[in-house]
Amino acid sequence: MATVLFTWELGGGLGHLATMAPVARWLRERGHRVAAALRDLSRARQVLGTEIDLYQAPVRTRPAGEWIDPPRTFAHILHNSGFNDPAELHALTEAWGNLYRCIRPDLVMFDHSPTALLAARGLPAHKALLGPGFFCPPDVYPLPDLRPWMPAEPGRLRHEEDCVCGNANRVLASLGRPQLERLAHLYRDVEENFLTTFRDLDAYGPRDKVHYWGAWPNAEGKSPSWPDVAGKRVFGYLKAFPALPHLLEALRGAATPTVIYGDGISEDIQRRYACRSLRFEREPLNLTEVGRQCDLAILNGTHGATVATLLAGKPVLEVPLYLEQALTSLKVAQLGAGITVSIAEAHRFAPVLSTMLGSDAYTAAARCFAERYASCSAEQTGDLLERCGTLLN
Repeated sequence: MATVLFTWELGGGLGHLATMAPVARWLRERGHRVAAALRDLSRARQVLGTEIDLYQAPVRTRPAGEWIDPPRTFAHILHNSGFNDPAELHALTEAWGNLYRCIRPDLVMFDHSPTALLAARGLPAHKALLGPGFFCPPDVYPLPDLRPWMPAEPGRLRHEEDCVCGNANRVLASLGRPQLERLAHLYRDVEENFLTTFRDLDAYGPRDKVHYWGAWPNAEGKSPSWPDVAGKRVFGYLKAFPALPHLLEALRGAATPTVIYGDGISEDIQRRYACRSLRFEREPLNLTEVGRQCDLAILNGTHGATVATLLAGKPVLEVPLYLEQALTSLKVAQLGAGITVSIAEAHRFAPVLSTMLGSDAYTAAARCFAERYASCSAEQTGDLLERCGTLLN
């Protein structure tokens, strides 16, 4: 029996756990011990089950002193996540090292866990990345500019990346661990990169000479119950954001059957906008089932929900809140399967909603995506699990 440790350090939402769940279940069924060191434990049992040893991941709890806003490269994301402060980074790296000594994993699977990766340099265990392309950057120097529409500043971006890499190497030197030649090597020195996405949705892609393992929607949760009114069905999976009332007003005005599952949407907002055609759900929904039944999804650009919708052949109106979500939204728009509306463009919600409900073009593009990857997800999930078995053997 082997011990497999899943780590999750940065990011939010159920998508991280949903990606781990089938892999963890498969490992448990084969008699392996499975542990998980997670940023957010609140819904871990709900998604991962009861036969997993849970640990609180060492994470930064205070904001970065020198925040880079807006972040333009993955180096900026690491800077804002603790790599700007060598003393704090050293402490977090030590904490991860203590977890490794306690758990003694044979295989570590890293989901958006840069400090965990730093601490694992020199660790006598197999290592694999697990997750969509955004937090598995390519092995290039300098790292790509993720906001190329902004004025070019290659010299500054390279300098800031060098500073982040220098901080990481200072910590590694103090711990007697192998140094990084460049920052991207933090993600290169693993035995497998399980890119759980598709070529069309990779934030850095499509990449050459990499294997895309596909993605699987979260099939947990209950089936949707739609309002009993005529019209196309709209599903919203949204977090609270300042312009949300404008979007809800547009949906109420459309008077089409709408179900919203909101993470953090206040009771006051729900009472104000709930009506005969618009209802709010308090429990997570089965995204696979929702995808089959809806005609349009409105999302914050989250990778898992976007994949579930596109694999069902349904278009997406994306309202991204963060850079990773904006890049996913851009990919959807490039496919012709959706439209992106910035949270600063609240006046566009109603006309864009009307356009998407009145056009078949976006649905046709989404169906092309679904047909292209119709068998890919299930087949590649099986391939991924077999590869995990190979690593353990």
